[in-house]
Amino acid sequence: MKQRTPNEAAELAIDLAKHVFEVVAADRFGQECWHRRIGSRKAFESFLDRLNAPMCVGMETGPGAQAWARRLLARGIRVKVLPANSVKAHGHRMKNDLNDARAILRAMHDGDIHAVPVKTVEQLALQAQHRARAGWVSRRTRVCNQLRSV
Repeated sequence: MKQRTPNEAAELAIDLAKHVFEVVAADRFGQECWHRRIGSRKAFESFLDRLNAPMCVGMETGPGAQAWARRLLARGIRVKVLPANSVKAHGHRMKNDLNDARAILRAMHDGDIHAVPVKTVEQLALQAQHRARAGWVSRRTRVCNQLRSV
């Protein structure tokens, strides 16, 4: 495959990780046209800064997906954050970063998969509070039931 510039692609599928990022690009027909492995977070940030709209970027839900999605949305780039269990169903071969990125690209074209909404920092903080409270309620219920059984 001929190495091309990021903006020649209509879509990008990105497999996010702590240090190594795998990017697969597709043309406007959904066919893979190139892929690139980016070996550092700093290089990935500069790669994202060179992207221009109109483009659609797909990524799997995970710890950093919401932050990267907000960064891209602020620049006018469309983002699809896809549920991890739905993306997993599109993986065909051995699990590695490149195959995961290709699975994200296939999942972007699946009409049955709905993207996860991109949340603001405030919405994520509220979600964390609700999850912490649900955990406390669950632990309290377990302890009460354990005491009652004695």
